[in-house]
Amino acid sequence: MGVKPFAAGNTLESLRDSDFDSCSAYGEVIDNSIQAEASVIKIHFEEKGRGNIGWLLFMDNGTGMDAEVLQHCLRLGWSSRYNDRTGIGRFGVGMTLGAIHECRRVDVFSKSVTGKWLHTYLDLDEVEKADHDGVEWEIPEPKPCDLGTVTQIPAGYIPQTSGTIVIWSKYDRANDKLQKILRDFRVWVGRTYRRNIWGDAYNGCKPVEIQLNGSAVFAIDPLYLRTEKTQFPDDPTGTRYDDVTIDWPINDHRLAKHLGRDHSVIRIRLSLLPEKFRQYQGAGGSTAAKERSIDLNEGFSIMRHGREVGYDWIPHFQFTSEPIDRFWGCEISFEPELDRSFTVKNIKRGAVPSVELKAAIAEKIGPWIKQQREFISDFWRKEPKAAKEKDIPGSHPLSEKIAGAAHVPKGKADTGKKVEEEAPKVAELYSDDKEEIAKLAARFKSQPYSILEKAWSGPTFIDIHFMGGSDALLYNTKHPFFDVFNTIKAELKDGINASHNADRLVILIDLLLVAFAKGEAMFSPTDKMEAADFAAFLKNNWGQFLKTYIQTWREEYDGGIINA
Repeated sequence: MGVKPFAAGNTLESLRDSDFDSCSAYGEVIDNSIQAEASVIKIHFEEKGRGNIGWLLFMDNGTGMDAEVLQHCLRLGWSSRYNDRTGIGRFGVGMTLGAIHECRRVDVFSKSVTGKWLHTYLDLDEVEKADHDGVEWEIPEPKPCDLGTVTQIPAGYIPQTSGTIVIWSKYDRANDKLQKILRDFRVWVGRTYRRNIWGDAYNGCKPVEIQLNGSAVFAIDPLYLRTEKTQFPDDPTGTRYDDVTIDWPINDHRLAKHLGRDHSVIRIRLSLLPEKFRQYQGAGGSTAAKERSIDLNEGFSIMRHGREVGYDWIPHFQFTSEPIDRFWGCEISFEPELDRSFTVKNIKRGAVPSVELKAAIAEKIGPWIKQQREFISDFWRKEPKAAKEKDIPGSHPLSEKIAGAAHVPKGKADTGKKVEEEAPKVAELYSDDKEEIAKLAARFKSQPYSILEKAWSGPTFIDIHFMGGSDALLYNTKHPFFDVFNTIKAELKDGINASHNADRLVILIDLLLVAFAKGEAMFSPTDKMEAADFAAFLKNNWGQFLKTYIQTWREEYDGGIINA
């Protein structure tokens, strides 16, 4: 009597430990939507208690699937485009393997132009129970369904003519809290699918609008050669160098015979980022750089048929990476017939050129990389100091402008002080780096009010310095107030719990003022003390009471949803 080659339940549980991360798992569904010629892709994360993922929905308006394709789409090893080298898909394991890496149930709804909405699913709990009972579980035959009865589909997420909706539920394996996943995923999508967002004819990428929790995902170009459809379309563009091409043999004789050619072209695009974002050493960690994800540039963007599959330094390259490398861009593009030479995994996560190809790439662009390093270093040595004073991490420039422009009386706390003497002293409290101290001191001298962020131990959440015509306000980012505030800000930006977060913001402001009132109430009307002592005690009381109120809110009233 024969036996099955594997036990479905045990095998699927083992496959959950694949080499995916969350972003690459989600990307497999996006790949399917792009191959289905979708022009709109919507992704919605639903939160559950303590900042976790409750369920996840993907929707596209692509061509959809008929009953036969729909029933097979969840089967590992099957694909209607298996080994098709004309698009970004190929392997037939991505979507299902990515889904079970993250959750235990996948529901798929699909409709072709001439068909009705059909539904099928894969549930690991049902597979496990069937194995236990000695029964072979089968993916259910697709059945007609009314999407209006599916409570997990938000309004506006049902395609009109054709399309597919995928829902991941029984979510049990998220590596991070939803807030961080959303933040990382938005950047990952913007880089990975930048050519699709642009609708770039290069590689035949048709325009696709990708939405994440109701807001459009902006393209991110690590080369900084294009700024349209990015978050900062008015930014300057980088300097583009002549493309480098490598004619490389197709390492698959049957495929070469099928294509009618035995070589394929690798195209390398090179750029130097705009001077605005590399004005001084350390600018890669500036606020402007972080907002544009320049701080995440890792040297090489490897593109397979217009889709990024790697954005890291090539292992064992001619030389190792340096922080300065984030200020130049290199995009290596190839077509799927060179998958073997780039060692592309079946989950399209990462691509490492073969030893021979790595040497060829290094020969072509190694000297150029060294040239850019020298050019940028020389620029930093020669630039005027004024350029280094333009950006301070953690600053609040618009608020500073408003405070400086407001017509308010001049203070008395800094009477007798000279800003030229006080500014360097206060700057030293903020930083140990001589260059940053000089930048801070120059900033303090140049404007009447400066607002900065710094982490320190202790109960206070603000520190104020009066320097003789210039005031500095420092926020203690270690204080629970800023944990909560930054969480609310990030979730509102990503479209999570907008109504609930609006209520949270009201509570946070209330507690801020209640804590101030409580701090003031600790003084008796008969107390007599110096003004400086009164201010110091008030700040300490204010911060301590605010910490206590926020901890009470978190533990007893907010369900622990807001976490540091």
